[in-house]
Amino acid sequence: MTSRRMFLKGVGIFAAALTAFTGCVGPSSEKTVGAVVEKPLRVAVFVDRGARNIGVFRWLEITTRMKDAVATPVDGEAVRAGALDAMDVLVMPGGSSVTEAKSLGAEGREKLKDFIRRGGGYIGTCAGCCLLMEPAKHHPDMLNLIPFKFGPSGGKADMSIAFNERAQALAGIKKGTASIRFSEGPVLLPSKPVEDASIEVVATYDSDLNSMSEKERPSRAGCAAAVAGTYGKGRLFVLAVHPEHDVDDHYILQGAFRYVTGRELSWDYPQRRRGQLVVGFMCDDSFGVETAKLIQRLVTDGEFDVVPLNKKEVGSGGLRNVDAVLVPGGIGAAMLKESLGGDNAGRAKEFVARGGRVFAWGYAAEAAAKLDLSVTCVADGEAARAALCAFAAEPVPAPAPFTTKVAKPIRAGIYQDPNNSNIIIARMLAFAPEYELKFLSPADYVNGGLDAIDLIIQPGGGCTSQYKALGEKGAEALKRFVLNGGKYYGVCAGAFMALQQSLPNRPRIGLAPFKGDDPAHYRGSAPIKVKFTEEGQKALEGIGKTRTVVYAGGPALVPGEPVADSDIKILGSYAGRKISTTSGKPVEDMLGKGAFAGGRAGKGKVFISCPHPEFEETNHDIVRSGIKYLTGVAPSPAYLNRTRGALAIRYRSSDKASAEFLFGTLLRDRRFHVWPGKNGGDLPHLDAVVLTDKTNANEAKTMNAYIARGGRVVAVCDTPEKRKAAELLKGAVVVESYDDLIAALLK
Repeated sequence: MTSRRMFLKGVGIFAAALTAFTGCVGPSSEKTVGAVVEKPLRVAVFVDRGARNIGVFRWLEITTRMKDAVATPVDGEAVRAGALDAMDVLVMPGGSSVTEAKSLGAEGREKLKDFIRRGGGYIGTCAGCCLLMEPAKHHPDMLNLIPFKFGPSGGKADMSIAFNERAQALAGIKKGTASIRFSEGPVLLPSKPVEDASIEVVATYDSDLNSMSEKERPSRAGCAAAVAGTYGKGRLFVLAVHPEHDVDDHYILQGAFRYVTGRELSWDYPQRRRGQLVVGFMCDDSFGVETAKLIQRLVTDGEFDVVPLNKKEVGSGGLRNVDAVLVPGGIGAAMLKESLGGDNAGRAKEFVARGGRVFAWGYAAEAAAKLDLSVTCVADGEAARAALCAFAAEPVPAPAPFTTKVAKPIRAGIYQDPNNSNIIIARMLAFAPEYELKFLSPADYVNGGLDAIDLIIQPGGGCTSQYKALGEKGAEALKRFVLNGGKYYGVCAGAFMALQQSLPNRPRIGLAPFKGDDPAHYRGSAPIKVKFTEEGQKALEGIGKTRTVVYAGGPALVPGEPVADSDIKILGSYAGRKISTTSGKPVEDMLGKGAFAGGRAGKGKVFISCPHPEFEETNHDIVRSGIKYLTGVAPSPAYLNRTRGALAIRYRSSDKASAEFLFGTLLRDRRFHVWPGKNGGDLPHLDAVVLTDKTNANEAKTMNAYIARGGRVVAVCDTPEKRKAAELLKGAVVVESYDDLIAALLK
């Protein structure tokens, strides 16, 4: 999952000021409300040891861009010295609550408690929530300001959180559910009352997660996930999850500030400008005050488009979307060694080889000498910024040419419809020299299209909708293709397709002697551990015994009826127990059920992938090994890297024609880079969005806001229905054929 929810600078950035005493960034003028002069809100963001990773970067972005507010990064030393006396609110980000408590020290913890007691506001996420809980064996220095203790935690996913009537009454957060990033956060269990505190539950987990361990854990569904209330004269609002990561969840943060300050606060989502240098800022470690000030300056600097990266993001291909990387020394261990060395060393070397630049200072610069990686070491953050400006002015190196196809490439086909999750596997095959890729519409299955291929990729999306689109004749043609010698790679929905029918009105083609356990409702999505059998390890060369793979609603294989002339076996099973990230209702236990399977079906061969190894670059070897298992030839790794200055595009592929244009033309034009993100938080990173299907009202609302900020939307309207729907878009460029699309993007 990557993981990739980001927003950037551009239109409407408020004037930023650096003060000589505090290094604060924010508006310098006071606001007049009626006859009352309202001073800017003074917000402190904790950036010492323990507060770490991308969430801290996000909090610095948000608070720096706040209107009518001044944001100041503070560390434990500043808190102990009384810095909170000059603040209205303290934001405590996620990371490690134990380390945050140690960074504050005993004196700092008392200063923080006194700050809230005397009327200060406190907003905390994840570790910032834990810090206020009851002390425990492994958390002895917690502040005990809320009457809750630690419950079972673990796992990472977007989880459904239910806000109640009190959230609406106290903070104006609408009652209902929201899918919010969860990352090893706490479960808040009721404990003994806290003197001078009045705390209410404002949100509960509406979902459950136990996907990374074989050990059974109590369900977290219905347990507290966010609380708010008073301690002394102060107010606090804390959440076990991370709404700061996603722009779509920032209304929750606005509600938190509304409650603790009594003021309406907002921040802009400035839009990327064409030609900006895309800079990745490494965020694995804690920052320290000076690095935090640099982040504040960069995110309000129109010269750069700054995106946060960490070790996981790099492992999932994050370097392919940026021009340069900043690696601050921080205040902890050498981050560069963890982020760009080890398993990521090859990706980092490739990034530098194609013209990317890595700038490091402090501890990271010291670590650079120990890595076989070309790193530009600079004195400090300001020197790094100057180096970025110089780099932006350098000539852009010529990109490497695309690899020429072998004499007789293996013919692969991939099913195409608007709901497919096929773009990553399609990209692997389209640019691998050993394969030739064709896109197949449902009609092609009936009209002989399968006769022209050796391998069919049946991708994720919706199995029932795929089957209905194919129809009985198309489904029978697909089954016959395999039984007569074809190779079948099915992932998620495509895995379901190969199974036996287990529920009414959900037909399958029945190639394998398995069925899905078909939970009564949708499980959701989360990483889950998979354990491969000895046969699976042999079949999928070099993958090892276990992997963590993204699961997204696919099947969990259980035995079905025997299938004649078939020898398909389980190659890997789930080693985690349960996923239920979209609903708190019970689901079937997944532990021990099949996750991967493969073998002979008639004269053909089948590989079934229930989860999505293609979603993370670190698991692409599973995909390549699965394809080799079928055809005997692994596709060579083929990735598309951003060329400096290329326009960042989101392209929504719908029908066969749209997919053929994407892979035949757009992805092969170095003037463009197709951005991998899909959610609304990525829009400020984009120069343009291409729509190839009918626009609906919800999408039009999002696109119109994007256009208003300066983004470009190009709608391909090659049917009357698409042209009619495009009338909802205000200011979009409408073209009637793909022949006009490139010119519209470059205009």
